[in-house]
Amino acid sequence: MKKKVLGVGLGTMLMVLTLVGCGLASQTAEQSNKVEGGAAGTIGGNGKAASADGKVELEFFNCKVEGEAVFNKVIEKFEEEYPNVVIKQTAPADAETVLFTRVSTGDVPDIMSVYPAETAYHTMMDDGVYTELTNEEWLNRASDSALQFSTWNGKIYAMPFALNSFGIYCNKTMFEEAGLKLPATWSELMAVCEAFQSKGITPFTFVDKDPGYLAQEGERIVGIIKNDVYADTENVGTTQASFSDEDKPYFKELAKAMLKTREYAGDTLSYGIEQCVADFANGKIPMFIAITAKYTVIQQNNPDLNFTLIPYPSPVSDDYKTPINVDIAYGVSSKTSHQKEAKAFIEFLSRPEIYQMVADEEGTPPVIKGVNYNIEPLKGIKEVIDSGNTFLTMVNFWPSGWRSEWSVYVQQLISDKNTDNFLKETDRICKEKYAGQ
Repeated sequence: MKKKVLGVGLGTMLMVLTLVGCGLASQTAEQSNKVEGGAAGTIGGNGKAASADGKVELEFFNCKVEGEAVFNKVIEKFEEEYPNVVIKQTAPADAETVLFTRVSTGDVPDIMSVYPAETAYHTMMDDGVYTELTNEEWLNRASDSALQFSTWNGKIYAMPFALNSFGIYCNKTMFEEAGLKLPATWSELMAVCEAFQSKGITPFTFVDKDPGYLAQEGERIVGIIKNDVYADTENVGTTQASFSDEDKPYFKELAKAMLKTREYAGDTLSYGIEQCVADFANGKIPMFIAITAKYTVIQQNNPDLNFTLIPYPSPVSDDYKTPINVDIAYGVSSKTSHQKEAKAFIEFLSRPEIYQMVADEEGTPPVIKGVNYNIEPLKGIKEVIDSGNTFLTMVNFWPSGWRSEWSVYVQQLISDKNTDNFLKETDRICKEKYAGQ
């Protein structure tokens, strides 16, 4: 590649924000001393350690923890083309919580993951955390629909790279050996569960030990039951209406569906993500409900596994849509003093020949034009995404903190099977969150 040298920007600033909408307690973040100017020791604009040889050092905070290895390969290629820039990737466990905490204390990474359709990120956009990218020509490398999902108040603050979806991972070999077809409707799913169970095979595994996974599952399924249930959520949140009302049965149907599938699983409340992935990948369990992002860890556990991801069918109708969300997108801190270099990294990543590397290894369906999708287990769900028979997940519409607090009561539902209490707590959270907007 032709090498390019980008100038080192001047003047660094510390930004201190309090993001009430994120619902996170502020924590003390370690801040490094900054040196202004263009000589050796100059750093990215957010207080990170400087490169001793005078190179620009940028932090790339990546919430796509599963893709850390392939992004390091991209970084290596970027640094070949831009020899005066060093990119340090940060991809911690519980990355989003870490990111919110850092932003709230002013320790903002130069380049960072953004979920541009979600409420919490809209708050940060409004608060000036990100650099506006609306007029960058390379945005046109993304699909029109992805750019639409990434637009807030007519502006774009993050470059979208991939959309995730949600469904049921199926071990195709176990289905074939049992003489079963992949289910496309709820009745077919229940029949498959009965068939596996009759053969002494536990049909499902669930990550019920972690309330975050439960809330994600519940949020997706209630949207499958009613694609625009966010309108009903707002109605309950701002009036005397309740999800116990006869004309709002959606969360009751959700509870019924989640409890029904648990009848075909073991002691799910004791299972974490590692155990569930291992049981599915090693052929112990034929079905595992999760998002597309879990493809990577499944494949890493068993590269030879013959599996696929199918849409989660609606429990109330044979006609249903599949949930999607902008899952990989990156933005630039408005306070980094190295805007040019940070944007150059996003531009580099958005080149079709570069992002092809990520798509081939990380697996989330890409939205970059010219990128071929070669992940066989996810090709079916990619076709659904491309067909447009989809809807944007509910977390993008609910008030900030709604799903996080709700997760505790989804887990309680699985534990005590008390649907009335689940609806009561869902009502309460809904009303409190809308009142706090």
